[in-house]
Amino acid sequence: MDVCPVGKPFPLMQPRRPAILEAPKVESVCMVLNIRIILVLLVFSSAALTIGPGTACAGDFLVQPYLQLGDAPKPENPESMELLWHTGDIDARWSVEIRQGDPSGWRSAGPVTWVTVAVETIELHRVYRARMTGLRPGERFRYRVLKDGQSVFDSTGMARKDFGQSYRCVVMGDCGTNSPGQKAVAFQIHQSSPDFVLINGDIVYNDGRISEYRSNYFPIYNADQPSPVNGAPLIRSTLFLGGLGAHDNGKPLNVHPDGFGYYLYWSQPLNGPPLRVGGPNTFPLGGSSSQQIGILAATEDRYPRMANFSFDYGNTHWTILDTQNRYLDWNDPEMRRWLREDLDAAKDATWKFVSCYLPPFNSSTRFPRTEKMRIVADIFQETGVDIVFSGYAHSYQRCFPLRFTAEPRPLGPVTFQGHEIPGEYQLDRRFDGVTSTTPDGVIYLVTGAGGNEQLHSPEQTAAPLTWKIFTHTYVADTHSFTLLDVNGSQLKVRQVDKTGEVVDQFTMTKTKSGDSL
Repeated sequence: MDVCPVGKPFPLMQPRRPAILEAPKVESVCMVLNIRIILVLLVFSSAALTIGPGTACAGDFLVQPYLQLGDAPKPENPESMELLWHTGDIDARWSVEIRQGDPSGWRSAGPVTWVTVAVETIELHRVYRARMTGLRPGERFRYRVLKDGQSVFDSTGMARKDFGQSYRCVVMGDCGTNSPGQKAVAFQIHQSSPDFVLINGDIVYNDGRISEYRSNYFPIYNADQPSPVNGAPLIRSTLFLGGLGAHDNGKPLNVHPDGFGYYLYWSQPLNGPPLRVGGPNTFPLGGSSSQQIGILAATEDRYPRMANFSFDYGNTHWTILDTQNRYLDWNDPEMRRWLREDLDAAKDATWKFVSCYLPPFNSSTRFPRTEKMRIVADIFQETGVDIVFSGYAHSYQRCFPLRFTAEPRPLGPVTFQGHEIPGEYQLDRRFDGVTSTTPDGVIYLVTGAGGNEQLHSPEQTAAPLTWKIFTHTYVADTHSFTLLDVNGSQLKVRQVDKTGEVVDQFTMTKTKSGDSL
């Protein structure tokens, strides 16, 4: 790691104290002012609890730098990526420089912004962000973080691939428990060198809290030394994306004031349905007005907009859905309209993938009824979705390619995860992923064995008579992740366990963008 002073001058950090978006309703303007005064006094009175200035390198960070996509542009526009890191509430001059190719030399990544996170039970700290712009798609770049003119951290990253470039990625869920299984999976992911990793839900247990991110997420995925017992330095050099699961919006603020870490520590596209604070289909903050104001200030415009989003990578369109939220109804016409329009708009994508935490089709006897998201199976089918990735059940499950027709189609809200949605299945048993590689229907994968030590129904692995009619493969006796290699019109999918063994694999092919053979 480069710790030598840098000779060139660097831009001053640009502090950002965001305006509060859609603050919770209160009875009077006086009450709002009183609450804000109390919050300011709380911030200053807590200063004695902040962590003192670090000396060098890792000591300068509460959380070392990590890559995020941010509210990213489309691939045809100039490419960019965000870099985030956390520190104590201590003033310093921070800057970021990037280099993409030796001849270009180092250049400034632009201004660094920050917000202070002031919540009960956690010392004041800052989340810094720098957008690294002008990246060349699919090329590696190097970045370094400077504090008061001295480089205190450096690593590499990969700019997002464009339409004509092949890529490799990982999908997994139900991971953040600080378990041996989670660390072993992280190490195997590191060994596979993906271009990005998508966690499809239950990022940290049990409630998505700041304290849980610090123990169950950052140390494992940003470990300095990769090993099966440590984890790996993934997030500093590999783009991570995340969707919400059951444990990521676990409790309201009156129960866990340091909750909603997803909206504090992730930076992802804000192109989902227009959710609003206190509105329908939004997990409520709960807690007092002062608690809500603190969280809204620190999350800026990410809560609740970042709950659902989509992005393009290579020739693939990805749609990420919040599904476990018991306040969320995907039978709501507005939510269905957004989903259909998002998938229809990706008409040029060769592949369409959906991350849908609750599995519409699931054979686990531990959690046999998770039918809620069958309510949008018709949209998946009609818009040409190829694979739906789910978690929730701590296992790996692959369905036969299927088409589903609800009988009858439910009317009104569908919010409970076990809402019964019976119907008719059309299964493509011809598809084997080896000689027959063009499925007739959507493939549903459960990939929820990413690290939670409690695997669900492992005895079913060798008991196919316990599987439901739509299930092709079931593996619940080992932790694992899904590895995808996308190369134009060919897709190779492998399920890799914590030792590196492939426990399932198949291939899909297409003749041209969006068309089957």
